[in-house]
Amino acid sequence: MGRGLILVACACACAALAAAPAGAGPLRTAIADATHFGGPKQGAAFARTKASGATVVRLVLTWRSVAPQNPSPAFDATDPADPEYNWGWFDDQVRKAEGKGLDIIATVQGAPDFAQEAPANEEGTNRPNAAAYAAFATAATLRYKGNFDPAGGTAYLPAIRYWQAWNEPNRDYFLLPQYESGVMTSPALYRSLLNAFSDAVHAVNPDNRVVAGGLAPLGRTNKPAPLPFMRKLLSAPVRFDIWSHHPYTSGGPTHRAAGTGNISLGDLGDMRKVLNEAVRAGHVQSIGKVRFWVTEFSWDTKGPDPEAVPMRLHARWTAEALYRMWRNGVSLVTWFRIQDDPLKVSHYQSGLYTVKGTRKLSFRAFRFPFVAFRRPGRILVWGRTPTSKPGTVRLERRVGGRWRRIGIAHASPAGIFTRTVRTTARTGLVRAVFAGEKSVGFGLTPVPDRYVNPFGCGGGIAC
Repeated sequence: MGRGLILVACACACAALAAAPAGAGPLRTAIADATHFGGPKQGAAFARTKASGATVVRLVLTWRSVAPQNPSPAFDATDPADPEYNWGWFDDQVRKAEGKGLDIIATVQGAPDFAQEAPANEEGTNRPNAAAYAAFATAATLRYKGNFDPAGGTAYLPAIRYWQAWNEPNRDYFLLPQYESGVMTSPALYRSLLNAFSDAVHAVNPDNRVVAGGLAPLGRTNKPAPLPFMRKLLSAPVRFDIWSHHPYTSGGPTHRAAGTGNISLGDLGDMRKVLNEAVRAGHVQSIGKVRFWVTEFSWDTKGPDPEAVPMRLHARWTAEALYRMWRNGVSLVTWFRIQDDPLKVSHYQSGLYTVKGTRKLSFRAFRFPFVAFRRPGRILVWGRTPTSKPGTVRLERRVGGRWRRIGIAHASPAGIFTRTVRTTARTGLVRAVFAGEKSVGFGLTPVPDRYVNPFGCGGGIAC
């Protein structure tokens, strides 16, 4: 009955829905880093995430790592206390995140063997069973509802309110099959998973929110581009509350992807248009206005990666990327990795901290994003305070080796500030100061776009 009532409520709300307006409202930041959040130094990883100004972490709840591979006849997949489940490793991450005051997005992916078609594969991607996925979602959301103690007492596990259905379902290494007899079938497969997941998550707690999409940005052989995948997914009724994307970009913050249907940073407006059209057509059934999030994004830095973005340019791009995403209606941006891996180990050197734990310049740009763009007779500025709190922001320009005040801006209750400053200045650096904290200086001279592989090299990618 609860499930039926929620479906009716979603359907009734659908007609009144519209996606949140672009370039308005807050901008929350998050960190995704499964390696460090689950590793031996996870305490430091969560502390560094908090220091970065992020208020959210994205944690990967791997279904096949929690569920039994060969369940007994007595196994109850919807029971969070069933002894055949192995939740301990994820409980630990959830408690540590909550201990730092961080909200959680739980990304649920990777089916156990019994819940995917034969031949089962080790990634748990081969046509996962939607009913089994919903049963696991029921167990997970009950466990992290905020009133569950594994020991049967009152040491309750923290609540999780944001639940993401799968990761990059337009990639064959996350979901199979993508095509059958030359026809793209993965959107229909993902829709069945998403709808079953959404019904289960909302039935446990109507305050839960479901994140859909999380698409990879570029099409490849046997890997659909995000826009055609999205259009096919949204061509029939589908239930979710937040749409997300992973706009990794082979260039700067305004760079548009080559190829039809690909979505990098410069193309986010195209994706938003498709989302708005689906909402207006009544194909998206959601609780509240549909939000637009980025649940994974970054560039590597040079160093340690010799093929990546130089440090100062990386800081500029980081700040401007946050601005460009906000302008396109994105209300939460998730940076991929808090700390670098060693170059010899992997090709992930996009952390805000180096391998040794030193803060990069882009740490400041992520914590206190600020941009300034030259216009005839004026400068347009935008930023978000480090703590997302309201207040007065001092604007300064570097003149003759000294920083001089050129105006003030007033940050909104969400910490967002914008201002037009009249000036004839055409070069130099501009920065913002809030509560004694200084942003990275943003150069008024435009920086030309350039090609860069967002993951550079390292690990299995030769330098």
